[in-house]
Amino acid sequence: MRRRVRQPDSLANPAAVRGVLSELKDRCPALSGFNDRKLRMLLLAVRHQETYPTTDTKRGRPTNFDRNLLEDTSRHLKAILLHETGDRISIQTFVGHYLPILEWPENVVTALIRGELSRLEAAQVSRLTADRLGVKEREAAKIRDEIIANHTRSQGSQTALREKVSESLGELTLVTSEKMTAVVERVDELLRIDPGDRRHLFYEQMKDFFFAMRDVMPDEIDDATLELMVRRADELMDVVHSIHRRRRQKEKNDQKFYT
Repeated sequence: MRRRVRQPDSLANPAAVRGVLSELKDRCPALSGFNDRKLRMLLLAVRHQETYPTTDTKRGRPTNFDRNLLEDTSRHLKAILLHETGDRISIQTFVGHYLPILEWPENVVTALIRGELSRLEAAQVSRLTADRLGVKEREAAKIRDEIIANHTRSQGSQTALREKVSESLGELTLVTSEKMTAVVERVDELLRIDPGDRRHLFYEQMKDFFFAMRDVMPDEIDDATLELMVRRADELMDVVHSIHRRRRQKEKNDQKFYT
């Protein structure tokens, strides 16, 4: 599979993202004392407010920021993005997909700036962190460099790159009818032992997700849907990764105990 031609994305680099944040601070004097971490937390709160508009009810967890500050930040950020990108990038997209660029590994950012990777491709390679790979940072950087070089040399597709990243993280698993049967049996076993055991919901959700995918046609997947899917899938895989990490840590502890 070959990569399709993509339009240059002027905002997909650290300098451009920092430029937006700098202009935002200029427009909102209240943000002048915010460090990077606090500003990121504020923007996450702004994104949440844009996605789920606040109400006057007392339901839900209150935000750590004043509502007026959130509204002012939202208004100014919208104006900046409108000026810089037209209607192409919303607050949700900027905070969810462009702001994380500032935290990506250096070699991934370099490949992005050089045009060797698109933003979505770079987002995939940035998942190859030392923690997720279970190696030291130097080894993780080497793995990323090899994947980027191979992808650039072969001019491979985004799908092929995603599969390679998933393979490196141990996520690439062929879903077969036998494996789905095993999941169903595991759910039935949990319910048989204890009908009140809520852990069966984990397997039920994964099963429902798999079967729902069978009804989705390729021509129904647009760029906005793909970006949303990637973000949600990464959040889901983070949950699975945390389970794997706990398992590996337990195995290491058990090995130390017996040795």
